[in-house]
Amino acid sequence: MGSSDRPGGRRRWLRWLGVAAWIGLILWLGSAGLSADSTSRFLGPLIAWLLPNAGPETRELAHFVVRKGAHLFEYGVLAVLAWRAARPDLPRTPSAALTLGLVLAVAVVDEARQAGLAARTGSPGDVALDVAGACLALGLLFALRALRRRASPVRG
Repeated sequence: MGSSDRPGGRRRWLRWLGVAAWIGLILWLGSAGLSADSTSRFLGPLIAWLLPNAGPETRELAHFVVRKGAHLFEYGVLAVLAWRAARPDLPRTPSAALTLGLVLAVAVVDEARQAGLAARTGSPGDVALDVAGACLALGLLFALRALRRRASPVRG
C-alpha cells in the first residue's frame, strides 16, 4: 500500500504541495521584477494615500518597513505550512527543527539568487529576518496550541 493509499496520505502529500507552492511564491517575490524600485511604483501611492502629511523620508521608511515586514510574513507562513506538513510524521521538536532548516535553506537560496540580479541585493540580514519570521510564527503557533489545550476539557 503506497503512502497515498493510507488514510491521511493524500492530505500529507497536499500539505507538502502547499509548502512547495509557497516556496515558489517566495522565489517569485524575490525576482528582479519586484525590486524596491518596482514595488515603490504601487506601494508609493498607497503609502502617500495612507500618510498624506508624511514627508519623503517618512514615506521611504514606510516602504522599507512594508518590504521587511513582508519577509516576516512570507517566512512565517512558510514555517507554519512546513510544520503542519512535517508534524504528522515527526514529534514536535524534530518537526520544528526540520521547519527551521527548510526556512533557512529557502532564505539562503533566495538571497543568493538575489545577489546575482542587477535589480536586487542579497543580504545576510534578510536571511536572519526570514528565520526570525519563522521563529515568531512557530512561537505563536505553539503558544496558541498550548492555550487551546488548557482551555479544552480533559477527556479520558
